[in-house]
Order: sequence, then structure tokens, then C-alpha cells
Amino acid sequence: MRVRSLVTATGLAVSGLLAPAVVGAGFQASAACPEVGQVSYSFSGVSKAWLPTSLRSDYLTGPGSITFSRNTTSSVNASITGTTSAEAGVIFAKASVSIGITVGASYSRSDTWSYTANVPSGQTKRLQQFKEARKMTVKKTQIVAPCNVKTVWTKTATAPVKSNTYKWTLVS
Repeated sequence: MRVRSLVTATGLAVSGLLAPAVVGAGFQASAACPEVGQVSYSFSGVSKAWLPTSLRSDYLTGPGSITFSRNTTSSVNASITGTTSAEAGVIFAKASVSIGITVGASYSRSDTWSYTANVPSGQTKRLQQFKEARKMTVKKTQIVAPCNVKTVWTKTATAPVKSNTYKWTLVS
């Protein structure tokens, strides 16, 4: 019993001496590197891409001609997995500055859309509208103690360009 009490008392005394030193070291590290916790995004491998919008015709088996003509809203969303919508907004705002062209998490436009295409004999196709976009690799980093850069994740994102650039294509 006496030995157990002595060990417990010694343990408490030692932990009482070490705790302030450990707390002090952590405080000194964060004071030496005030950037700890800061997050940043970098963008690479930027290329032109096309995202399918919400506008598409019915299928037609050729030979024949498909005409899409409607007064409606075309909409498209960016693709990046595993992020919140708030984080995606930040990513695309920073990407716009970094890559020199405005992109966003979504894009929509109301208009009268009209397009016609010929479907070859024996093929079944429909018209699909595509929106100009930018595909890129996004790398999220964070500053961690003592003052190191840590890669949190690297993902591929495709975001619509904030312009009125569309194309229509026959798809299967």
C-alpha cells in the first residue's frame, strides 16, 4: 500500500512539473509560426473541357433530323467530390484568380435555344448541350506545427466558365 501511494504521489508530482513545460513548448511553436492552421489551394494541369448541361433532346433513330427549340433555362454544376458547397465556392473563387478565367460551382442561363443536327442512317442519337469548362488538379495544403506544409488532399475538379460559350453535339 505504501509503495503504491508513493508511486502515485511521484507520478502526480512529475506530471505537475511536465505539464507547464509541454504547454509552454506548444505555445512557443505557434508563436514562432503564426501561420499554423492556414489553408491554401493550388491549381495545376488546367485544360479546356465541356460539361453536359440540363438541355437534351429526345432520341431519334436515323436517318432524320433532330431539332431542339425551347425557351428554357440551361444549367450545369461543377464536379469536385468530397467538399462542402462552401469550400467549393472558395476553391472556384481562388481558381478564377489563379487561372485567369472566371469559373464557378454552377452556371445557368435562360434563353431561347435552337439547334438542328442530322442523325445518320441506322444510328440512334440525341442532341446534348455542353457548357465550356476548365478541368484542373486542385491541391489543398495546410500549415502545421512547427511550421511545415502538409498536403491535405489532391483532387480533380471541372468547373463551368462564366461565359455564354456552349456547343451542341449528337450523343448516344
